Amino acid sequence: MKNIKSLLLLLIITSFGFSSCQKDIVFVEGSGPGGTKPTTYTTKMSAKVDGVLVECEFAYAQQYTNPDGTKDIQIYGIKSAQSFILDFQNFKGVGTYNAADLISSGTYVSGVNDPFNNGHYAESGTIKVTTYNSKVIIGTFEFKAVNTIGEIKTITEGQFVISLEPIPGPTPGNTTTNITAKVDGVATDFTGQAAYVKSTLIGNVMTIVGTNGVKAITIAIYNYKGSGTYEIDIDAQGSYNEDQSQTGSYATENGVKTGKLIITSATSNTIKGTFEFTAPNMVSSLSTKKTITEGKFDMSYTTTTM
Repeated sequence: MKNIKSLLLLLIITSFGFSSCQKDIVFVEGSGPGGTKPTTYTTKMSAKVDGVLVECEFAYAQQYTNPDGTKDIQIYGIKSAQSFILDFQNFKGVGTYNAADLISSGTYVSGVNDPFNNGHYAESGTIKVTTYNSKVIIGTFEFKAVNTIGEIKTITEGQFVISLEPIPGPTPGNTTTNITAKVDGVATDFTGQAAYVKSTLIGNVMTIVGTNGVKAITIAIYNYKGSGTYEIDIDAQGSYNEDQSQTGSYATENGVKTGKLIITSATSNTIKGTFEFTAPNMVSSLSTKKTITEGKFDMSYTTTTM
């Protein structure tokens, strides 16, 4: 679960333009009769890149508790094709972290059209976490980063306020349900979006994402060719998230055929078909799985060329 496919994830997010996922975090701090006045924090992330302010449209964090009890955290901030990534292994909470070592790091991605040269990795700098609890992580960052051909980016005045609570997605209504499936035999509706990314570097990827509150289902077709049958997980990957918790994420294993996706109709901007797959828990120490059957979708999609 820790080894997140960052580039594909960024492609999916930037293709859909999920700018609506900023979230206000409201909770009471302090002590005394009745507590203190509720404090509201809004999820946000920003920094200057070579002096130019970049205010992220979308920001979030992922936490993972290892079998030995240590905790890892990854923070993402995204503005169009740009992104910031802060990575902590063996996270200790509030404190100052090196932005350029093996257990904590900072990365700036300048775009997604060239994954080899767009990634700039910190060679010096610091990340400061000033607040951390079950609801929010707050801090600042600055670092100097370099890519594989020696180009340097200077990141200054970085700051983040990130919710650590689940962020519900859209809930389907009578006119917005465009994905249906049975999850372990239970009929579930989703409201979905689809995006097609055409790239000479990573291939042509069609991604279908459906949400129902905190539940989400995703199918990514690695080399989309229109109508036809795609084997999951040979030609496509399927995943399901029950509640955005560490143990609630399920994904098919690359190279292990576990289902199929059939595109029955495809045009330049619409896609329709069926799917089924079985996905094991992404926490490898758990033996649980989710069985997705009788899946159907019918929706329009956007196309991005990179």
